[in-house]
Amino acid sequence: MNFKTRLYENLFVFILLFIVSISLFYKSFEIFFAQDDFILINHFSQGTLWENLKQVFAYPNVSHWRPLQNLYFLVSGNLFGKSYPIYHGLILIIHITSAFVIFNVLMLWIKNKNASILGAIIYTVHPSHFVSVFWISGSATSIGPLFLVSSFYLYLKGKKNWTLLLFVLSLLSSEAMVTGTVIFIGYEILVKRKIINRLFLLKVIAISLAFLLLKFLFLTPDATLNTYTLEISKETITAFRYYFLRTLGFAETSQDTFTSIILVLWLVSMTIAVLRIFRDENQKFIWFFALSAFAGLFPFVLIPSHLSPHYLNISIWAFTSAISLGFLYLKPPLRLIFVLTFAFASILNIQLTYQNNWVVKRSKISRQYIEKFKTENPPAGTLLVFDDSTISTSSEAYFALGTGEAIDFWFGGKNYKTCFSAFENCQAKN
Repeated sequence: MNFKTRLYENLFVFILLFIVSISLFYKSFEIFFAQDDFILINHFSQGTLWENLKQVFAYPNVSHWRPLQNLYFLVSGNLFGKSYPIYHGLILIIHITSAFVIFNVLMLWIKNKNASILGAIIYTVHPSHFVSVFWISGSATSIGPLFLVSSFYLYLKGKKNWTLLLFVLSLLSSEAMVTGTVIFIGYEILVKRKIINRLFLLKVIAISLAFLLLKFLFLTPDATLNTYTLEISKETITAFRYYFLRTLGFAETSQDTFTSIILVLWLVSMTIAVLRIFRDENQKFIWFFALSAFAGLFPFVLIPSHLSPHYLNISIWAFTSAISLGFLYLKPPLRLIFVLTFAFASILNIQLTYQNNWVVKRSKISRQYIEKFKTENPPAGTLLVFDDSTISTSSEAYFALGTGEAIDFWFGGKNYKTCFSAFENCQAKN
């Protein structure tokens, strides 16, 4: 295939994934800022460029030490300001780009354009992406996986130096991408087997260990360690079940029997197709995908107090890859039926999740408060008191408004002060 043909093919796939993504997640453009959005944008983009850059790479004050994630908010905050729909547009571009890279990875693995495109579509429409797409801060969890999957693509292409560079960038986006070490080792042992590249694996392990030592010995505040405590308990089993169901496509908050029945029947049918793989040499990929899906659950499965499906990009990638391999054993019309069925279930789950998800609820709360103070226009320096009200409770206001950072972000020149009666004595402040 010549360069021009390949370019047109890739452009077609990207546009197709773009159309599919917009069709499913178009409501995200309506979602206002909420919670961490105010904190991260305010912290990394509202000062001078030099101050912001120092915050990106400095010891963390309001976030984890994730330089590329912080840089993302520096750039987007300065470019987009208060235009929340544009943030969501950027989120969708990141999401679509990840699906596009996954398409290219699948092409290298299964060498079937039809099955690879359909597999990328399943990744695109997976309902567990809801928080990543609908929450502006949730997009940060997609940056690391994008770098990691891109790193793996270059690894399959034999470009080891670029592989290592993108692997480092994935770690600088999210410490959870250290799971890439397991993925690279797993591929070498389970798939390549007799031609293991030991030097490459040593480099990957060395990079991961050096990063983890730097991160957790010098660049992680005690408050973060206390908030995200690792544990192995009965709650860990509950967390594993939670993430296992999310990976399979069961939405977090929809709890709809009809949709669940459709998905169960779909999974049973696809499992039968995937099991046929064990009859030939492709079974090594199934073991690799199972390992990758399991590795993608960590460390989140060990933090049961902070469950969220938007951590699952790597596990969803592995799930998508296994389904795509199963497509090879189905005729094209049947593949299309399976994809449309999964997409239908996803549409139902996304619509139902939209009605119940905390991101949507808290974005509505923050928007109402911002609109309220825009209308009332209190004098500069006023103490804004948040009691339980018709809009929300005081504690909900505290979280929805990013501990009050929303007021600084939206009314920066007014020097308003905030008090949340659920946590403070506002009468004493008055």
